[in-house]
Amino acid sequence: MRSANNPIEPPSFPDDAGADYFIREYRTAVNPARRDLLENKPPLLVLSPSADGPDTRTRRVLEALRWALGPEHKRVPHVVLHAEEDVPLLSMQAGAGLGFDVPRNSAPDRFPNFWLMADVVAHIQESRPGSSGLGARKLRDHVYRQRAERGGLPGFLWHLGGTDTAPIGGVRGFFVGLVWHSLTRTMPRWIWAHRQNRRLVRSKRSGWLGRHLNATAGGAPVFELLDQVGARQSPRLHLEPSHPRHKEGLAALELLLLRALLEDLHKPAVGRFLPKRRRRVSRPVLLVEIPPAGDPGADAAERFLRSFHTLQSGLDGPGPLVIAVGRPSAALQTDLGVERTNLRRASTLLHSSNPRPVMVPLEDEPFGRLGLQIPPVQPRKFRMGWRAVTVLELAALAAAVAFGTTTPTFWKRTRDTSCVGGDRPVAGAGQRKLPEFKPKEWYADALKRIKEQNQKAGEYAKGRAVRTVVLFESSPPTDAQDTIFDGSIPELRGIAMWQEWLNKDAASNLSRIPLRVEVRQATTGFTNASALARDLIKEVGQEDQGADDKKIVGVLGFGQSTTETRDAVRLLGDADIRMPTVGTTATADEMQGETYWPVTPVNSREAKIAADFVAESNIVENTAQTTSKSATCVPAEQAVIVQNPGDLYSQSLADRFRQSFKGDETVINFTQGPQHVETPADTQKATSPDRLAGQVCQALKANPRTVVYWTSRARDFTAFVNAMDVNGTCNENGLTVLGGNELTNVALTGEYNDNSWLRLYYSAHRLPEGDPRASVQTRQFIGHYNAEYPKDPWQHDGHSAVAYDAFHTLSMAVDAAHSGASVDRDAVLTALRNGVHFDGATGGVKFSEDSNEPPLRKALVILRQLADGPLAVVACGAYNPSALKEEQGRRALPDVTAAGFPGSLGLAYALPRHPPAARHRILRTVPA
Repeated sequence: MRSANNPIEPPSFPDDAGADYFIREYRTAVNPARRDLLENKPPLLVLSPSADGPDTRTRRVLEALRWALGPEHKRVPHVVLHAEEDVPLLSMQAGAGLGFDVPRNSAPDRFPNFWLMADVVAHIQESRPGSSGLGARKLRDHVYRQRAERGGLPGFLWHLGGTDTAPIGGVRGFFVGLVWHSLTRTMPRWIWAHRQNRRLVRSKRSGWLGRHLNATAGGAPVFELLDQVGARQSPRLHLEPSHPRHKEGLAALELLLLRALLEDLHKPAVGRFLPKRRRRVSRPVLLVEIPPAGDPGADAAERFLRSFHTLQSGLDGPGPLVIAVGRPSAALQTDLGVERTNLRRASTLLHSSNPRPVMVPLEDEPFGRLGLQIPPVQPRKFRMGWRAVTVLELAALAAAVAFGTTTPTFWKRTRDTSCVGGDRPVAGAGQRKLPEFKPKEWYADALKRIKEQNQKAGEYAKGRAVRTVVLFESSPPTDAQDTIFDGSIPELRGIAMWQEWLNKDAASNLSRIPLRVEVRQATTGFTNASALARDLIKEVGQEDQGADDKKIVGVLGFGQSTTETRDAVRLLGDADIRMPTVGTTATADEMQGETYWPVTPVNSREAKIAADFVAESNIVENTAQTTSKSATCVPAEQAVIVQNPGDLYSQSLADRFRQSFKGDETVINFTQGPQHVETPADTQKATSPDRLAGQVCQALKANPRTVVYWTSRARDFTAFVNAMDVNGTCNENGLTVLGGNELTNVALTGEYNDNSWLRLYYSAHRLPEGDPRASVQTRQFIGHYNAEYPKDPWQHDGHSAVAYDAFHTLSMAVDAAHSGASVDRDAVLTALRNGVHFDGATGGVKFSEDSNEPPLRKALVILRQLADGPLAVVACGAYNPSALKEEQGRRALPDVTAAGFPGSLGLAYALPRHPPAARHRILRTVPA
């Protein structure tokens, strides 16, 4: 390994156009101001000096980048990979270099996966030619011996065993050979090998090697699999270096070794309390030198970059920052699919999760003059090691426990009584000001945008693959009230926005498949959804003839959970057409089908979060207060659940809330009009808003700590609010209502802004504008939407963002299914089952493999409606990329103020229907 010595003068980066931006963002990408920014996955960056210049230009750029990471000693874990002829596998150099000279008092990665694979690869390279296999047991013994030489408990036991061979004959020889070596070597080695097999192959969560080698959980043990790798690659490695099969063998080993290293470089959990987990404060950096094509080491450098590009898109963690400097061959550029850009744009991409490599050609002129110095990064330093801090924290905890057990009786903990979301009402009387509604014009404008994008997609059909998706949407609104209670307009706008982005990107990205959108309108409430599904099934079964761009490859929509949409989803799933359906805002657990992928969390997860929120958070005004000038609040002890038993969405959400709520509950079946629905036992019935208001008042007077959990539709809620406002029999102390996403459409229009007695909370599927926790993609989507619709009443609504992400999901699957001019529906289904993962407008979207459950930890927020807009008081799940990668499981948050709950609460909840994909954690509530 070539050493990178520090020159007397700090090296300078060429002052090319945009170099100052690149220097600033390079330092920020390596050492961000907030740790959650380490969660993004920056693209592979290639800086390419002119081919006519000398090699010193490459070394100058490399040294300038390296110098910023530690002039005297490493401030950031990094390594410069110099490709040389005698180092065929740069991954070996990378792992060894990252473990050397780590920043002081940091918690360096131990690289257990890398060193195990490094020992295996070295043994394969050293094996004799023509071998049919190294032998699994021989390979295991060799690797364990190498592990013992690195110290730790295996090394201690190995050296405790004494000599390798036991004395021959006698009692001493029998004891040493059969007993002593069994205890110090044979048994520890067997336990170690069993643990590696379970960790690397059999574990569904961490068994990366089994997935890499396409081995099932019940397949061969780990060293048998690795021995098979050796049997395949060892004969190839002894061919001439120029032989294609020799290069294939090296590429396979490079891929295996680099995959192990990247598994070890997963970022530790962010925001936890263990000191060791807080010490990854910067991103590991790999700087790669690319010699000119044909020079010694060029093949090794390009092989490393190809392997990294192959593995990067499948990484769960963010991985290191890899910057290559040199002159990549044309073949490498084609294989990587690099995007050519300039330094200024490349600097912005360093903070994005962009799977496509980026190449920046550097001009000749800046190398002929003084450049810009990259100041050394200044990551956080630690005065003590993590072990010392752990000892001090344990000592402090023990002292606190001891003090707590001996505290005098007059010591009492002060209980937080501030109201979650503040003690302000929605608004004062007379402040209701509804925006101007133009439902027919807005709906027609959204359809027009989609039609225009369809025409642009059709233009691509002359020379490339173009396909069609069907969107099932509700019928056009007839008046402003229809618009208030329906999310069809923002959904159509979200669909049009993604289609526009897709067409724009397809102009330069040939891997994109432009998609036409055929909007098919259902009747109110999707009552004819099953008939529309049957028509589609018949049509798709007869579409062998006709233009390719009109061939349908997927379905979007079904924005409501009704018995009709449930039946339609099942019809599409049971049909022989093998066509995927991606839902939008239908959330009932019953919306299940073989080919149906919901994008939003299901009702069981939403109800669990809601039940925990009302029982643990200060949301009900405390009528017993006597001294406080401002309002104080307490958690709810009783819930009045208002449901419509004939509505699938309402019934599903209400039933699951009852299962999760620990307090008392009263269920009221509220139906308006001539509906004859059987009332379930142990429930009340209300057929008019006035009667419902009276029943709620009775419950509120019996127990003031009562919350209304509303699962019926928004139109019925408006009638109830008006009845409460007119009657005024029990609203002098206020009424707290928590509703589902159904209330979002109408609440955001300001419909309830003059009801000062109403404390309204409701769920939504993305964080509102201005919330600092929102991801970059969410903020970007909000900015685009608000710029296009500046006076839109649903700027904080999630319907448009959900539709945008649903179309994004289906579009990614279609891209993955593209093969030549063919895009098969069955291949689109396979792509969805293989898992789709991206950062979307609603937050992180990550579908599990071989499952059509909702995305892992899909974002769900609870908003409180205020006069100046909604306030997010609870944010659960993957509302940004860092939240998506947090550990699953049940754990408490000891910091009560951070959780915002009164008491030792804030747990992770594992739902029985969706283990472990639908686990969630209430991350934060916002008090006053």
